[in-house]
Amino acid sequence: MADLKRTLSKLLPGVKTYLVAWSRLGQFRLPYFRPVQGLFASPPATLADRPASETDTINVSSEKYFEQPGLREFWHNRPFSHADSVGKTLERFGHLLSTLRIQPGDRVLDFGCGTGWTSIMLARTGAEVVGMDIAPAALHIAREVADRELTPETRARLDFRTYSGTDLDFADGECDFVVVFDAFHHFPNPMTILKEFHRVLSPQGRFGFAEPGVGHAASEISKAETEHGILEEDLDLEQFYRSAIAAGFEGLELAIPALEPEILTLPMDRMRMFLRGMSWLVPQDFLRKAILTGPIGVFRKGAYVVTSVNPRTLAAEITLSVSRVAAKTGETLRISARVRNHTETVWLKDSGRDRGFVRLGAHLLNGECGLVDRDYARVALPRDVAKGDVVEVDMLITAPDETGSYTVELDMVNEGMCWFAQQGSKTASVTLEVT
Repeated sequence: MADLKRTLSKLLPGVKTYLVAWSRLGQFRLPYFRPVQGLFASPPATLADRPASETDTINVSSEKYFEQPGLREFWHNRPFSHADSVGKTLERFGHLLSTLRIQPGDRVLDFGCGTGWTSIMLARTGAEVVGMDIAPAALHIAREVADRELTPETRARLDFRTYSGTDLDFADGECDFVVVFDAFHHFPNPMTILKEFHRVLSPQGRFGFAEPGVGHAASEISKAETEHGILEEDLDLEQFYRSAIAAGFEGLELAIPALEPEILTLPMDRMRMFLRGMSWLVPQDFLRKAILTGPIGVFRKGAYVVTSVNPRTLAAEITLSVSRVAAKTGETLRISARVRNHTETVWLKDSGRDRGFVRLGAHLLNGECGLVDRDYARVALPRDVAKGDVVEVDMLITAPDETGSYTVELDMVNEGMCWFAQQGSKTASVTLEVT
């Protein structure tokens, strides 16, 4: 009986928390937010471009918005200008980066970059970044901040360009990623821009976004910016999805954003109960609202394939035809190997860049297993290798100039990124006797 009372004493505050949290949903209403209406709601139409004259007027207003002299310090300090929202802003941007998995050397278009703080952070990942915006005044500030904050090496990977208002200044397939952070809802020609994103992305390219979602246009901040001629519209997630599919994209993967701390927090005693199975302590409507009012997602241009350019795991099975070979000093000999890919990551024979392609490599060790030559030999793969595939590879090596007993340790290498053994993959070895 005493145990039951203790349990109820913990449950009752949880019920109260649930009811209070539910009341905070207020008047938030969408046809698909409520189950009954959602089942029968008609799908929204795709987005539509505004007339050219109206688009030009909005773009001019956007250009002038960043020319206000009293706001220069505010723009320079982005995203830290709003102390009450900086944590959420950085959290959402970090969530987007985690979803995209951008790697050093990737070619990234940061579209609608404004004064460039997102472009600066992207450049720090090692990516090759172009920050693009309609407003030259915003890009002038972005260049000032980048020159001040970045090292010369990182600054060289970042370029800022002015958007013409129609086409993007890129060749077909030139970009690996397009990133739009809190900007798409400002665009007066969304379908034109979506089609351009699809054109400039590589076959495996991805378009990542984080937007304020529905209800944003009615906020006080949006109303204030509208007075300056800035376009502020709600972004309906389903409409956005249908529009991107119409522009040529193949699919959308959505992230689950974090709940606002002030909306719902749980003391540890009730959090313990939630973690042990009482899911009702976190109302699912809050997750739905978080997604609808702050969607974070990635559109895929083509079928999603994990490759060695953006790998997840790397593991190989290397089988050798011999375990011991002999050679004279300076003599060239051949080692044959069968290599099997054990992971979902496709090994690319050629990535079209200076990293992300896989080869069979070898280290040379002396009799005491000391490293003599880390990059003793390399050989290209005959083709791309998918999960479960096996390829035959012949490696030519040259015997050292000093006699003795050596070990040739073979391992796969993802060029410019890592050796497979660094991710736990097993190597294979051949004893080399040099006379």
